[in-house]
Amino acid sequence: MALHDFASTSTMSLASLTRATALILHARTHDEIVETIRSSARALVGCEGIAIIRKDGDLCHYVEEDAIGPLWKGQKFPVIACISGWAMTKGQTAVVPDISKDERIPHELYASTFVKALVMAPVQAPNALWAIGAYWSYPHKPTQWEIDTLEALASAAASALETVGLIGALSDDLEKAQRPPSIDAGQKDDFPKDIERVAGIAAVPTILDVVLRMTGMGFAAVARVTEDRWITCQSLDHAGFGLKPGDELPIESTICNEIRDHREVVVFDDSAEDPVYRDHHTPRVYGLRSYISVPIVRANGQFFGTLCAIDPDPAKLNNPQVLGTFRLFAELISYHLDAGERLKAAQDQLGREQQLSELREQFIAVLGHDLRNPIAAIDAGTSRLLKEGWTDRSPLILGLMKSSIARMGGLVDNVMDLARARLGGGISLNICEDDLATTLSHVVDELRVAHPERSIVVELNVPAALPVDRLRMSQMFSNLVSNALTHGSENGPVRVVGDVREGHLEICVSNRGKPIPPEMLDKLFQPFHRGDLRPNMQGLGLGLYIASEIAKAHQGTIAVHSDDIQTRFTFSMPVKHGASRH
Repeated sequence: MALHDFASTSTMSLASLTRATALILHARTHDEIVETIRSSARALVGCEGIAIIRKDGDLCHYVEEDAIGPLWKGQKFPVIACISGWAMTKGQTAVVPDISKDERIPHELYASTFVKALVMAPVQAPNALWAIGAYWSYPHKPTQWEIDTLEALASAAASALETVGLIGALSDDLEKAQRPPSIDAGQKDDFPKDIERVAGIAAVPTILDVVLRMTGMGFAAVARVTEDRWITCQSLDHAGFGLKPGDELPIESTICNEIRDHREVVVFDDSAEDPVYRDHHTPRVYGLRSYISVPIVRANGQFFGTLCAIDPDPAKLNNPQVLGTFRLFAELISYHLDAGERLKAAQDQLGREQQLSELREQFIAVLGHDLRNPIAAIDAGTSRLLKEGWTDRSPLILGLMKSSIARMGGLVDNVMDLARARLGGGISLNICEDDLATTLSHVVDELRVAHPERSIVVELNVPAALPVDRLRMSQMFSNLVSNALTHGSENGPVRVVGDVREGHLEICVSNRGKPIPPEMLDKLFQPFHRGDLRPNMQGLGLGLYIASEIAKAHQGTIAVHSDDIQTRFTFSMPVKHGASRH
């Protein structure tokens, strides 16, 4: 940006931009993000119109605007037919000084508007789903300041959209976890678990023993009964029927099959004299004379099975005492089955609550910890520009501020990645060929802006292109260098040295200062471990943990060595042979 460009842009605009991006970043709904952009972007950019566009499938929806005349609010156009669709698809800012000379412009849609020039910035490139457009009523070549301002707002919006999405996901998970546990009546049958549940009810053997003693019968059992299965869950066999837990009878041969349908007690003292069951196939097949079976129904209405007793001789069963006792025992078994599942559901819910509690802690902690460096860089850059005005270093400072805002958006993804790491899934990566030396140099430049009084020495002899996740590498080394700046001697430099040795990329971050006590070395990479902080230091103990998880995701490691001379953290990962160096 030339000096005369900046002359027309008050230094107060920088403060306004900082305030606007802060408001966007603090938004907690899509509507708040859109409204903040709508109410501030036009004045900040210095244009005559602003539009906010959302991609809905194959259409671009112009959701909001602020302009000197009507634009396209509420209308939808095919992605392939408008400049906003081009910007979102390409992931590039479109600069059009004169719409009459640009073939990407659908001139019939612009004929009724004041627009003669525009800039369209995608939000969260690549794969953008939003865009912000700035418009002028005359042919105009936008200044670099105007383009940078619009892109800075788009970067802040990208971060805010990520945050809103994460808050929504956390809220949904929390709501699910806080729902009262319920027993799924439609759950798939798991017969081994059913047998195990009944076996886990300590009262069942006593119940079966009391049943046989009270009735004088020879066999009693708790059976699991479904549409096509009759399975013994627990039995007491004095008559030699030979049924043990897990044994089955053909469902069609049992009376329990009928009980599953009508859910009523079936009892007869002597099948030979019973008018209903004297000709029934079950007594004939199994040689039964006396029989009683009571349905076991769960609290949610699910039919589980029966408590039954049989004998080859007649028995006195059809009386209030026996029937009442059997019903009571069946209800007791049902209660214990429900109680066992409620206990399991409560334990599962407790586990989810603990996981979500950790997730909430990490959500707050990561945002506070990892965003500190880029925010400090933006704050330092803004303060310098407000104090000094425009100087030869101003373009560099503005570039670093813009890049820091963009990286803030990338860091928001770390919240979910951290949660996955803690819950066993590991941090996910977006691998692509990257010039790692340039990436690390920018991280160092950012930290130099935030810590102008400190010396950071960089010596990198690494391959020009490496398959890594650029944002995650930036994040990891920002944490390592920040850790060295925080805990190292203020009078000594922080050194960043990189090379390839024996097929491994090794990058060391070292600092002078007090050595780390040996008993603390094993705890350094645990989350929320901060060690001994000096009074003026702050930190939540996440930096080294996050760094180690990013290293693991790259199939690498971070080793630490600390003595009276220096403390050194070394990142190592395998690289392919033959990679070209800088």
